[in-house]
Amino acid sequence: MIQIVPVVVLKHVVRAPQPDVFRAWTDPLLIMRWLAPGTSVVEHVETDPRVGGAFLLRGRDASGAPHTVTGHYEDIRRGHHLHQTWIYDGPNPLLRVGETVVHVDLLSVGDRATEITLTHRRIVSADVRNAYRADWRSCFGKLQAALG
Repeated sequence: MIQIVPVVVLKHVVRAPQPDVFRAWTDPLLIMRWLAPGTSVVEHVETDPRVGGAFLLRGRDASGAPHTVTGHYEDIRRGHHLHQTWIYDGPNPLLRVGETVVHVDLLSVGDRATEITLTHRRIVSADVRNAYRADWRSCFGKLQAALG
């Protein structure tokens, strides 16, 4: 029997140079401006962007409920890609599924634009995939504003 494993793959173009977009994934001050879906906010970020380095995001949703995302960087090629584990702990039981993996690959599309390919793996169900897909799209909507 073939088992289909849900995965999120999104492509998004940001009007910003590739180094700036990469920094938006690793700089705590920039991350705080965009890496929370919808009306959620990030209140605290710690990053150690090197292979084996950890990251921590703490935030709150619209109702004030806290959430945390933790993980570590598995692979980094500065300016081009990063692969990290992703563990959500918060009020949405659907997303409390243990460790997932996020791959971010960047491609310059001219002097002032970058294509992001986000691949989110180790997702346990189509419902979780759909929730993460919506959340990532919401975050990408905030990313352009964060980069100016």
